[in-house]
This record gives sequence, structure tokens and C-alpha cells, in this order.
Amino acid sequence: MDTVNSTLAHGPKTRLPQKFYDTKGRDIIDRIGVEEWFSGYKESQEYRELGIGALMGDIVSRMMGSVSSTTDDGMLEIGGGDGTIGQGRGGERQIRFGMSGCHDTTLAAILSSLGAFEGEKWPPYTSHVAVELFRSDDEVVREIKQEQRPRMLSFGGAKKNESTQGSPARKALDELSESERDLLRGFYVRLRYNDRPMMIPGCRLPGKHLEGNEGFCTLEAFKAICDKFTPRNWKEACNSNLNEPRLPAREEKAGF
Repeated sequence: MDTVNSTLAHGPKTRLPQKFYDTKGRDIIDRIGVEEWFSGYKESQEYRELGIGALMGDIVSRMMGSVSSTTDDGMLEIGGGDGTIGQGRGGERQIRFGMSGCHDTTLAAILSSLGAFEGEKWPPYTSHVAVELFRSDDEVVREIKQEQRPRMLSFGGAKKNESTQGSPARKALDELSESERDLLRGFYVRLRYNDRPMMIPGCRLPGKHLEGNEGFCTLEAFKAICDKFTPRNWKEACNSNLNEPRLPAREEKAGF
């Protein structure tokens, strides 16, 4: 499949025999590849946990850091010297956009683990996934009040490891205090694949999305879904169930 797609992308001077470009044949090859690589993410919680859970946990942690106004929003990655938290190259102190390079298999794993890759073909060249965090207008007043409170990221920069003290970023939803959980209200997550909004099945349930638009999942619902396959101890998880079947006896549906 990669060879055929590469010749098509390279130009007319690089071509295999015409039979390789038969539409039906290419569709069959594509479907076999997608099922072989990604069906496990749709059927197994453990598959999701070990395959993509760590990355999704990092993404959710950054969202939680943004919501709770801590350096977990990504400021750690652009910190200053000597273990201190500094500021961005342009002087910014709040992360608005983060970009990571990855493989096509990573993109499909993210989508499959969220139940949003049903019926899709193998990700084409230049594919991308956007996980966006939105805030409702009702939260503007609350943010102003929060700005009046002392924040963990001070003007002079945070001390080493300060952002990890009391931060809700890596806590599971059921471990959050009432005040920490209240921070999530009014925030929504949208998943886009090649600029197409993708639907997460668990977010379509009543109370789990923005009223009138199922494409905007509440942050609370999105975090609850991701928490289920975010590993607490990645090494320990890798060494567990070694003698068990690769897939569970009953399908553990993704996106819920």
C-alpha cells in the first residue's frame, strides 16, 4: 500500500504496472491494513492503554493545566535554565497552541481509541489531528475572578517542580475534589481529522456535549473517556497479562 501511494505522490514517471492501481484492489488492501493495525484499539481497553494511552494522558494533562492555570499546560517544555520554569521565546506565559510530529499510525490510533475512526481509510499523506479546547462565554467572568487570585506561574517564574504540587492535571476524574472538578465546567473539546469534525460516541450522550452540537464534547466527558486508558504505571502495564489472549473475550468499545 505504501509503495503504491508513494508512486502516485511522486509523479507520473514513477509507476508500477497498471494492475497495482485497480480501484477495488487498492480498497481491499487499504481495508486489510486498517483492520490489522487499528481494530485492536476499538476492541480492547488494554490495547488502547499501551498503544496510545500515554500520549492521550499528556494531551489531557495540558488541557487541565490550561484550565487550572498551571504550568502543566506545556510551559514545562519551554522552561528556563537550571530547572526553573521560564517563558516562551516570545515572552508568552500561557500556551495557546502545541504541535507534535508523529506517524500516520499515531493519528489513526488516537481516532480509533476515541471511537472516531469507523469506516475511515488509512490516513493519507499530510494528515493531521487537532484536539481543541474551547470555553463557553459564561466562563469569561469566572476567568477574570481567577486572574485576581495568586497563580502558580508567577512573574518571576515558578520554582523547580512547583507545577506538580497540588496539580489536578494527572489525577483521574473520580479523584478530583469538588473545586477541581468545578474548573472543568464550561470547557469543551473538539476533535478534528484533516479539518473534519469527528464524533466521539460517548460524547453524543445527553449532558456530555454542548447543547445543540454533539461535536463539542464537555471536557469532563472527554477526560473521563481518556482516563480509562491512560496508564498509571506504563512499565507495569506492559508486563501484565502476558499469558492472556491479545484481545478480550468481549469487545470493550472505544469512545465511552
